Amino acid sequence: MKRLIILICAALATAACSRSVTFDIDGLLIENAASRVYLVVENASIDTLATAAVGADNRFCMRGKVDEPTTAFVCDDTGNTLAVLLIEESQLYLRPLPQGGYIAEGGPINDKYNLIMQRLSDVARKISGLDFSNPESEEAYESLIMKYHDILSTAITDNLDNLVGVELFLSQEARGMTAEDMRVRFQQFSPQMQSLTAMRQFAEYIDIYARTEVGNKLIDLTLQTASDEPVSLSEVCSNGKWVLIDFWATWCAPCRAEIPLLREIYAKYALQGFEICSISLDSDVNRWRKFIVENDMLWTNLHDNVGNDQTPAAEIYGLQSIPANFLIAPDGTITARNLFGDSLRHELEHIFGDCLCGKQTESQQVDQ
Repeated sequence: MKRLIILICAALATAACSRSVTFDIDGLLIENAASRVYLVVENASIDTLATAAVGADNRFCMRGKVDEPTTAFVCDDTGNTLAVLLIEESQLYLRPLPQGGYIAEGGPINDKYNLIMQRLSDVARKISGLDFSNPESEEAYESLIMKYHDILSTAITDNLDNLVGVELFLSQEARGMTAEDMRVRFQQFSPQMQSLTAMRQFAEYIDIYARTEVGNKLIDLTLQTASDEPVSLSEVCSNGKWVLIDFWATWCAPCRAEIPLLREIYAKYALQGFEICSISLDSDVNRWRKFIVENDMLWTNLHDNVGNDQTPAAEIYGLQSIPANFLIAPDGTITARNLFGDSLRHELEHIFGDCLCGKQTESQQVDQ
């Protein structure tokens, strides 16, 4: 029996060691694209796995080892992401694409991933090319969306034992799932994939996400105003108001793109009991203060400036990315999340009706 236990332990140790992956990446950049490149991975923190100088011929090579298969990013010396790749035991080659950007190829895992992403990109381009002034476009849109999800779901199901499925699940499929659906899909992956660092962290995230699903009450927090006054979310979400809790940052381009719409809906519905509470994740508080003044953000603005060992609001609300928002009903219930653009506009029209709420149009003012 003692010998059997020793053999089992040795086998487990060997299996653990076999998870490590030696990477070998050669690359060619477009002329003068960068003087140095970095291979980074993002889990609980952003870690640099390797770095390499770019030669006069615009070529580079990176060698190294990681503890387990993982998704990594090739970045240039200005912080721009050049490509996503899945680290595997194969010689990989990074090359520029004719239409712009780069692709990592040469290994069976990356080649499979690239093929799936190409199929998804083809569908996405068809969606973006639709002319919605054509009444038939709505039906075409629904059909293409269904096709996109079918390709994605099938690709993950076919790759539950490798990094392709993990990356597609974490980066795409999970974003449209309920917490229960996430748990079901997670359990479908092989034990080896479930034990990867990124997947273990995601399992913890699912429990956090479940607390802020539609139908739950908002999680109360106390944050700081631009004048450093403490304000709780329960104070903002009071007096029978509908409140949009909006997580953003001045450095986030998609967040900034939403601000004109926020100004529009705030002007339109504020007098009917609508409030916006924008929570900034900026580390530069002075930049944030200046930005909200210059951009006429007249609603409630709070800052997630963590101190005294306080857990960040973004972590408590289980955010994977920004912009992110939560629509809170007058009774404090989360009724929707991540409504942007027309989806947000239509939801508020449904709640309040399509009115000007006491705000005169320019033509009415001229007539007077």
